[in-house]
Amino acid sequence: MKVEDYRNEVTARLVKLDERQVSIFKSLQRIDVHLERLNSKVAQHETTIVQLKMFGSLGVFIVPVFVTIIMRFL
Repeated sequence: MKVEDYRNEVTARLVKLDERQVSIFKSLQRIDVHLERLNSKVAQHETTIVQLKMFGSLGVFIVPVFVTIIMRFL
């Protein structure tokens, strides 16, 4: 194999490698954008779940107090 052939082959492989890297970086950017969207949705759902748990626990304590107050007056 001649040096010139070797250089051409190495250059061709480097070009292919560069193209693959570009496509990999583009897909990583799309994945990052998608993960950011998912993370924001997860954060919203966590706050909703916390609010539901808070109202539920308040209801567990407040409803029996109201029932007791109503039963005493009846």
